[in-house]
This record gives sequence, structure tokens and C-alpha cells, in this order.
Amino acid sequence: MLQVNSTPGHVFAASSCGDVVTALDPGGGAMDDTSVKMAQQPPLVESNFPMAVVYIVMMVSALSIGTTGNILILVASACFKSLRKTGFIFVINLALADLCVAGIADPMCVIAVLKGEAWFNDKRWLCETVAIMCLTACFCAFLSLTLASLNRYVFVCHHILYNRIFTKKMCTLMCFTAWVTAFFFEFPNLVGWGRHSFDKKSNQCIWDRTASLSYTVIVSVGLIGLPLFTMGMCYILIFKKIYSTKANLYRMDMDDPDKKKKIWSETVKSSKMLFIIFVIFVALWTPYAVVIAADVNDAMPVSLHLFVTMLAHLHSSVNFVIYIICNRNFRAVVLRLLRCGGCSDASLSSSSSYNSETKSTTNYKSQGVSVTPASHYVTEKVKPPSTGEAD
Repeated sequence: MLQVNSTPGHVFAASSCGDVVTALDPGGGAMDDTSVKMAQQPPLVESNFPMAVVYIVMMVSALSIGTTGNILILVASACFKSLRKTGFIFVINLALADLCVAGIADPMCVIAVLKGEAWFNDKRWLCETVAIMCLTACFCAFLSLTLASLNRYVFVCHHILYNRIFTKKMCTLMCFTAWVTAFFFEFPNLVGWGRHSFDKKSNQCIWDRTASLSYTVIVSVGLIGLPLFTMGMCYILIFKKIYSTKANLYRMDMDDPDKKKKIWSETVKSSKMLFIIFVIFVALWTPYAVVIAADVNDAMPVSLHLFVTMLAHLHSSVNFVIYIICNRNFRAVVLRLLRCGGCSDASLSSSSSYNSETKSTTNYKSQGVSVTPASHYVTEKVKPPSTGEAD
């Protein structure tokens, strides 16, 4: 199928996969290579230097933090058994997806701002590969976050089913399925429904959001909006359950009220990290979803597209920062790795925060009440605080 795209004074004939076949002048004659290059968009660093500098600084910072941070997540998970709880596999899967974006797609965005469209048009295979990888990794990140939220929801609200559903084999299968599903939703761009191209406004190799309105709506509503809705509902139900648990705990006739208060505190902390990740996801991806769905005629300015795309790419870098801030055990593990202090749980034995949380959890178990420590993403085979209600 031949498509015709035009720019002021020039017409381009292109194949359905986005490759430029030839360029025509207004009279119908073929243009030479020099005329084609003149018609291409110049690098952002030449057309808007201040905007390019801000963008480059932000993206270089993001890719540095994201690449280093996600590698540390993977190394820490491999080295320290205390992190390898059943539910943490979704964090590992998310780190793999984020590493693809931060370590590969983000550097290509910086090159795009410096080199411009012409550099990628001379390397169509590279642009195509980056676009496929970026979309697949982003879709997989959405699915991994959704699975992590469902994991937490089942653990808190339907604990009796947790160990039946979230076995290690089943969680591994879920993560593999997330990658397969992500590529399935990217595949339409390879068979003519959509296509890959260099986006002149977001300055990156990505799917052509103007090629198919239906596919763009699916990406915006189905692949971004639906995970947002699912995660939001999970956390509403989780905190409803926690609120009910708190109310029941404080109505109990207890010898030591402070101990029950601490159980409540640990229960809240066990889901707080994922809730913060969800809020960040909403803040960084919602603007992008709204803009690509609303800009049907491709009339919105370059600055807006560049800004919302940059926000979306930042998401692959912030999860590591959230883990460091919110998860004491993970923070201790990372510090141990950075200090070359050993690669095993035995090397953490001197960590007071790790010991105190483990001891605290053990004490609760001895009294018939188990909680998820704040330092762990999820605790296996434990019984949550009784709420007096059927799960």
C-alpha cells in the first residue's frame, strides 16, 4: 500500500511500513537526495537550543539513574535470598522492562535530539528495532505493575487463596506471559495496522500515532488507562480492608494496645511502597495518554509532546528511587553491594534494621498473628491480622 505524506512544498510517497520510497516535487518529479534532506526536520538542538539542553540534561540523568538502579535491583535479587519472595518476581520483571527503556530507548532519545530525523532515516533498521523494543518494554512494565497490585490485593483481601494462586512457578509464568502479551499488542505495527516511524514532535523512534487512530486509542485507553483503573481499584479495596482491620483491632480488649498498633503500622507499610509506585505511575503516564489520544490532527506543539514523552520515560528510572526510600531491607542490600560488603544474606547479619524487623515479625508469629514486614515486598505463607470478617 502506498501512502502519500506532504510537507510544505514537498510530497513523499511511502510504503505501509513507513519507509520512504521516493520524494516528489509539487510537479510530480522525483527530488534528489539534497532536496529530501532539506525537507527533513532539523535536530532539536539546532531549532530550539534551550529546550534541547533541558531535555538532554533530564534524559541523561534519568538514563543514568534508571540503568544503574535497575541493574542493582537485578543483582540484589540474584545475590540476596531475603529479597526473593514470591511476589518480588514482579518487581524483577518490572526492572527488566525498565532497564530496556532506560538503557536503550533513553539514549536513542538523546541521540535523536542531537542528530535529528535524518540520522535515523539513514538507519531504518535501528529506528524500527528501538521502536519495537521500547513499546514492548513499556507495555510489559504496565502489565508487571498490574500483576504486582493484584498480588498485593489477593494477599491482603483474599489471603486464603494467596498461596494457591501465587506460587513461584505461577508467578514466573505470569511474568513470561506479560512479555508475550506486550509483544502481541506491539505486533500490529508490523502487519500494517499501525507502523513505526521517527516522531517529529516527541523526537524518538516509536509507533506512528497518526497512522491509525484506532490503534492509538487502544494504546491510550486499553494499555495505559486499563492498568491504571485496575491498580486503582486494587488499592481502594486494599485500604478498605486495612481500615476495617484497624477498626476491629482497636475494638479488641487487649493487654498491650501498643503492640496491636504496631501490627497495624506494619500492615500499612507492607502496601505503602506499591501505592507510591502507583501514584507515580499515574502522574507520569496520564499526561502522555491524554495528549496522544486528544491530538488526533497532530496540531499540538512540539514542546508539549516532548514534555509528556519525557515524563513517561522518567517512569523507568523512578521505581529504583522509590525502593531505596521506602524499603529498608532493599536499601541495606544496595549499600552492602556498593561497599563490596558481600553478596549473601549472611553479610546483612550486622544490619540492625534488618534484624529488628525480622525479630519483630517472629514475635508476632509466636502470638498467632503474622504481618508483612515493611522491609519485604511480600511475605510468603503468613496469616494476616484477623479482621473478624470472612475473606
